Amino acid sequence: MKFFKLRHLTVVCPDCQTIFATFELARNPPVDRDTPIEADLHRILPDATLRAALLATCPNCIYTWWLSSFSEHYLLPQVVPDSPPLEPSKKFAHAVQTGRKNGVHFLDRAVLALNGYWCCREEGQDGEKFLKLAKAEMASALADNSWRGNRSRYNYLMAEVLRLLGEFKEADVYYQQVGRNANLPNELVEKMRMFASGGNKAPVRLPPHIVEEIFVPKSAVSA
Repeated sequence: MKFFKLRHLTVVCPDCQTIFATFELARNPPVDRDTPIEADLHRILPDATLRAALLATCPNCIYTWWLSSFSEHYLLPQVVPDSPPLEPSKKFAHAVQTGRKNGVHFLDRAVLALNGYWCCREEGQDGEKFLKLAKAEMASALADNSWRGNRSRYNYLMAEVLRLLGEFKEADVYYQQVGRNANLPNELVEKMRMFASGGNKAPVRLPPHIVEEIFVPKSAVSA
C-alpha cells in the first residue's frame, strides 16, 4: 500500500448536485515487468479500496460512476457529508445500475462488472456473480455492430470471462476470434486457449515478459 496514495476530496454529484466527500486514487505506481497482472489483463491491487476509489457514490441519490465524471468542489471534505460506506465491490454493482438507468452502453457496463469481479478477488470473496454479469453485458456489446473499438481485444476478454466461469467450449470460440489488432502476444492467446481446452478455470498470473510486452512502453524498456 505504501506506493499507492488515496486523497480525500470534495466533489459535486452530476445527477443531483449534492456536495460530498470521497477518496480518489491519487498515486498509482507505473507498471513494470514485475507488476502482478492476470490473464484477464487486470492489475492486482493490494487492497480493494484502491479500486473502489476509482468510483464515487453520491450519499443523496446513490448515483455511482467513475470519479473523473464528478467535478471537484472547493469546500473542505471535513465539512460536507461523506460518501456512503459501501463495500468496495458493491460500489461497482451500484455503478452498473447507474449505467443501466442512464442508458450507458453494454461495453461500459461490462467493464464495470469486470472491475467488480476484480474487487471481489482483492477482498478475498467469490466474484462469480460479477463474472456472470460481465458475460451478459459483454455478449450484448459484442452483438452490437454500432460501436467501433478494438473488438478483437474484447473477444479475448470475453474468452477469459468464459474460461473463468468454466464455459470452456464457448471460451474457445472467442479465443479463435482474437486477431492481430488485439495487440496481444500470440503466445498468451494460445496458452490460455490450451488452459481452456484442459478444463483449467483458475486465474492465471502473467509472466514478466508478457507483462512487459503488453503494458510497458518500449521507451521505458530501452531506457
